[in-house]
Amino acid sequence: MLTSKSFRTSYIVIAILTIYLSLAFGIVVGHAQDDSSPEFLRAKALKMGTNSLKTVKVVDAPTFKQFVVDRAKLQQLGKALFWDQQVGSDGQSCASCHFHAGADNRSKNQINPAFRSSLIAGGDTAFGLSSRAQLTANYQLTLDDFPFHKLQDPNNRNSLIISDTNDVVSSQGAFNATFHGLGLSANDIGTPLAGVFQDPATGAMVRNVEPRNTPTVINAVLNHRNFWDGRGRNEFNGINPLGSLDPEKIVKVASVNSVVFVQTRISNSSGASQAVGPPLSGLEMSFDGRTFPILGRKLLNRTPLAAQDVAFNDSVLGGNLTTGKGLTMKYVDLVKGAFDPSWWNAPKGWVVETANSANPKLMKLPNEAVPTSTQFTVMEYNFGLFMGMAVNEYEKLLISNDSRFDQFMEGNNLSLSAQEQQGLRVYLSSGKCINCHGGAEMTNASLRRVQGFEVLERMIMGNDRVAVYDNGFYNIGVRPTREDIGVGANIGSRNRPLSNSRGFQKCVNDALTANPSLSLAQANNNCGVPRILARPAEAAILLAKAAAQAGNPQQVVNLLNQANAFISSAPPDLVQGSCRLAKNPALPCPVIPDGTGVQMDGALDVLAKLSADPGILASAASLLPDPASPGVAPSLLAPPLGRNERVAVDGAFKTPTTRNAELTAPYFHNGGTATLAQLVDFYNRGGDFASQNQDNLDPDIQPLGLSDQDKADLVAFLRALTDERVRYDKAPFDHPSLNFSNGGSAAGYNPAYSFGAGSPVPIMDDRVTLPAAGASGTVRLGTPNTPYANFPDPLTPP
Repeated sequence: MLTSKSFRTSYIVIAILTIYLSLAFGIVVGHAQDDSSPEFLRAKALKMGTNSLKTVKVVDAPTFKQFVVDRAKLQQLGKALFWDQQVGSDGQSCASCHFHAGADNRSKNQINPAFRSSLIAGGDTAFGLSSRAQLTANYQLTLDDFPFHKLQDPNNRNSLIISDTNDVVSSQGAFNATFHGLGLSANDIGTPLAGVFQDPATGAMVRNVEPRNTPTVINAVLNHRNFWDGRGRNEFNGINPLGSLDPEKIVKVASVNSVVFVQTRISNSSGASQAVGPPLSGLEMSFDGRTFPILGRKLLNRTPLAAQDVAFNDSVLGGNLTTGKGLTMKYVDLVKGAFDPSWWNAPKGWVVETANSANPKLMKLPNEAVPTSTQFTVMEYNFGLFMGMAVNEYEKLLISNDSRFDQFMEGNNLSLSAQEQQGLRVYLSSGKCINCHGGAEMTNASLRRVQGFEVLERMIMGNDRVAVYDNGFYNIGVRPTREDIGVGANIGSRNRPLSNSRGFQKCVNDALTANPSLSLAQANNNCGVPRILARPAEAAILLAKAAAQAGNPQQVVNLLNQANAFISSAPPDLVQGSCRLAKNPALPCPVIPDGTGVQMDGALDVLAKLSADPGILASAASLLPDPASPGVAPSLLAPPLGRNERVAVDGAFKTPTTRNAELTAPYFHNGGTATLAQLVDFYNRGGDFASQNQDNLDPDIQPLGLSDQDKADLVAFLRALTDERVRYDKAPFDHPSLNFSNGGSAAGYNPAYSFGAGSPVPIMDDRVTLPAAGASGTVRLGTPNTPYANFPDPLTPP
């Protein structure tokens, strides 16, 4: 499959060839048909790899049936767990940060001072300044605060900086406390901890705020990995987000008399990996120190959604499942109904002893013995498995595939206005949006994109140097790289790289160190490193630069022209194009007509004899087909991943989908952009920190030169990506009621709030209730002036 990034390089070469033909031969390259018609536009979008999302199948894990016996019960369990406020230590549910188009539109007490900044030891804990005011905990954001990097001329990244802050707009979560035990109510017992989230006027504690912007969960199951930094791995380990990066095990009932620890890797399940992060996070849903066995003990014998309304026509939880308040069965019943008994039905007396959390042990208690506070049943111990797989299954329903764009791609020419169609043209061409927001999913980080030869990519980066990076993760210059290194970080008990590129490179290095007799290709194979696609079009660009430095030798110019002609032909001839760039013993390249069978030199070979820049030549060679195992066109394969070659992943983040972007502000990993117009301005000026981030910058981040009309058209098209079912909470986006926090005011002030452990402190905690919505939907929250409030409109009157 041709990636959007491959389209980018193809366009570059086509442009070069067009200019060459015009100048050399006076040939004018024009259009053979009317490109203003909806039919032409639809064909262009299809050619560039995007389509209606209805064409994308939501896939199961290959091992799904080893775990699940009833999909409907699993969906019910997942939706209940996602919306249930009992899951959190103090009233937080997963939905508390994902109730608005799968994201969060609150605008009060939503600022984190940049905990993840590596420029300051331990992270930044001091709030910054916006162009409007000093930012603080419990601050009410307005449009005047945005963008966080504000320029005098929003079209010029080098213009005067009016204001700049590294603060992050995210979601408020749990109060800052240490977990001490389960309470009789839905709230846990904890001891409050001093922190940075205190109301500046009263000193009262307000809720913690997470360190990155909240992405939408709608369509998230289509991602290969989840979270901004990709730590929600494709392979779910049943315990935490880290998949194969973590060696922990769950428990399986092997027979009527045998219970064993097993290590599991459930692929195509990044939604499950993501789902088990927040419930134990001290910033998001939990008092610090709680575990999944404890959460299982808390919930299994409780009524799901006990204090929340459920519509009788809820698309998943309605009918006989509810009386209108909570469900008619307990969590234990849903687990038993959904999962194979081998994951919960242990022989009587078997427990997991967790006194040493790093080394849990299986043991059988004497008859009638009651488990201690550190001993858990198999069902309790495996609760992370149940929650992850159940929420993942619920999120498989949350696919927004009926926007007006989808309808257009299905053949309805009238579903997009003339302006929206023009915006789609900008999206596909001069706006370069499609290069990263590719496919029907409108993100290169999708399951369909990140597979086979497209897990890793090697290409020219923003500083004209070649590097390998993780497909779907890009540094686009939102903030300086070292403020948050994103997928470039290490994580987990074994300090493993989050980046696939770095992880595979580490394995290759370890393999070659352990066995120096291995070839690089053998080490790559032993480590399971995916092959990387060759990019002869980009190699030609580098060789043209080397040729210019060498005075443009005519033989090299001729070879480059021939190569570009082959590469840009219809269909492209990548083999012969590559041969004109460099001879390759594994490809049928032209030979010298003297009967020796010796291949003719390509442009690189000639330049090497002329002592051209060896660095450029080596970079070009890394983009050309491998001389030992080049694969088959059109999927020609580059050389193996080098043990010391450059990896460009620092400051890179997962590409979010552009679907429903109208409803999911603020934007980027730092939440520092509030409107679609500001978002388009960012890309049009070529990012905010492009020069500082050159070592890792995506090459598409450069000034675009869009006109005001282009920008307006693009914004109009982005709005056409909204699925109206999402806007109005219609099935499958309906939901139970939810009472969530919304900063603090005098009305929510409690001078002596007890966390249950005898340590009362003053808090501020205003609450807003989202009514239950059945399958037919509901009106969204907002003030009388903003009945369909989107960020940063306040949810309640000021």
